[in-house]
Amino acid sequence: MDELQFRRSIYEDPHSTDEDILNAKASDPSKQKFAKEIQQLDDKILSALKVPVPDDMVQKLILRQALESHQQQKKKKRVHLALAASVAFAMGLTLNFMNFSTAYTTVGDYAFAHTEFEASHFSNADEAKVSLASLNKKMAAFHGNFSDNLGQLIFADYCRFDGMKSLHLVFKGETSPVNVFILPNDVDIAFTNSFSNQQLNGKSMQFKDANIIVVGDKSEALDKWQDNIKSNVTWSI
Repeated sequence: MDELQFRRSIYEDPHSTDEDILNAKASDPSKQKFAKEIQQLDDKILSALKVPVPDDMVQKLILRQALESHQQQKKKKRVHLALAASVAFAMGLTLNFMNFSTAYTTVGDYAFAHTEFEASHFSNADEAKVSLASLNKKMAAFHGNFSDNLGQLIFADYCRFDGMKSLHLVFKGETSPVNVFILPNDVDIAFTNSFSNQQLNGKSMQFKDANIIVVGDKSEALDKWQDNIKSNVTWSI
């Protein structure tokens, strides 16, 4: 077997057990050395490709896909409703029904999805760095104000909740972060006073100008959070 044919065969299959290949390596040390180098390179490539997949990767991908799908459906729904405003009322109702998103049916469903999707970004060990003044500056968008700190606030920023601008707060809890969502009072998915799944509990409160949802793990006393919010929040007229 000539040199060119031998090298092509080794490139195609570094671990070839073809009799001609084996004989060529046995009779020529340089061919044997070349084959060994290519085998080692092939083994390194295979090893590099064997990246371990996190245990929760499937769940995260499914959740991400569901959230993105829901947002896309909400955008399509609003476009369709705007177009339907110029036609008969019955047609408008038909389009609204046909484009209604079934990804999440209640605020509880969406609150859990949002909390679990962002759980990896927050820890109870995070520094509480958001001041009451900074919080109330953001609360002004919802015509609300907190008279006192609800707890150690580690995050406060606007987010999209059911496609609508909302305020997402993350506080230090007893064992893990507590999520609080300030929502416009015209969110168009079903309102639920309390809800739970295997890991989390949730409570909802309806006010004149906004709705507030609290989500925490099973060890968190959400009733106390509700009472604290009710006694500290005021709404502008």
